[in-house]
Amino acid sequence: MLDFIMKYRIQLINFALFLAAVFLIYLLLKWFLPFILPLLIGILVALLIEPLVRFLHRTIRIPRWISSLIALLLVCGGGLALLVVVSAKLVIELAALIRQIPDWVNYMVNRFYGDVMNWIILYNNNLGEELRTKINQNLMTLGESVGRIGVSIAQSALQAISSIPNLLVILLLSLFISYFISKDFLHFKRKLRTFVSVDVREKGQVVYGDLMAAIGGYIRGQTILITITAVQVLAGLLILRVPYAFSLALLAAFLDILPLLGTGTLFVPWILFSLISGDFKLGIGLLILYGFVLVVRQLLEPRILAGTLGVDPLSMIVVMYAGYTAAGFIGLLLAPFILLTFQSLIKVQAFHAILGVDCKKNPPSN
Repeated sequence: MLDFIMKYRIQLINFALFLAAVFLIYLLLKWFLPFILPLLIGILVALLIEPLVRFLHRTIRIPRWISSLIALLLVCGGGLALLVVVSAKLVIELAALIRQIPDWVNYMVNRFYGDVMNWIILYNNNLGEELRTKINQNLMTLGESVGRIGVSIAQSALQAISSIPNLLVILLLSLFISYFISKDFLHFKRKLRTFVSVDVREKGQVVYGDLMAAIGGYIRGQTILITITAVQVLAGLLILRVPYAFSLALLAAFLDILPLLGTGTLFVPWILFSLISGDFKLGIGLLILYGFVLVVRQLLEPRILAGTLGVDPLSMIVVMYAGYTAAGFIGLLLAPFILLTFQSLIKVQAFHAILGVDCKKNPPSN
């Protein structure tokens, strides 16, 4: 064991230093993220639109401030246009679905009430007084619990609605920040160079290039996964002859983006409703479809993300699980980038100066 530690001491110390840095950054973000979130989003957007800004400024000879404005409008406008086009179809078909919800609710309530009343009549005629009293108390407790759940859901919905203005403020502020950063990007870059040595700057450029490639790969990978989910759901719903299959497939794909929700937000209530209402064919079909979508997602996600990020699939699975265990869904999302950052830092021997190791003796491998 001691021989192993001595042989790989540099790698082990590198890993320990990186974990300490990640933990420190996690604590800082946990405390200061609400205050610097618009700035972080603005910096990220400015970095993402920089290639387009550079193309407009250098190739087409448009002033940089106009190039930044055009790039920001194209990115935001394109995203908004795509959202409007997709939402238009969803709104039309979901409006028809919403009109049917009251009928479904009335059917469920009447069916449940009728079953409960028949059951109460049955046990009242055959059970003792003490047992009937106990069952009535349990039914009352169950009703109170259902009521509390309903109140909790309503409060959560109100909180979500009340948070929309705050989200809009953060979004608008982030867009303003991204514009000013993009407009003066070269100025900020020159200022940063005066504070950073050439060696650190070269290593930082390698890490930055790897991270930008990783972000692009991650977006591409998630797009592939979401598209696969939408196609699976659409095909399954068409086979089951479910109306509004296109809108429901888009809704499932949208929910698949959200870590806290997922496709289960659509399928689980739908499956329960179908089984309770007696439509076992549809309920079992939806259950099979949901299970298939879930299994395919879990099998493909590590492989696709690992392929787009250039990371070993086994390492990706281990790191994503560790990130989920440490920080929940946020950790799950950030884990691939943390792993890639560590690999980039090792490649440029970022910790060798701290360890007192001569980098010239061990040049970084490409």
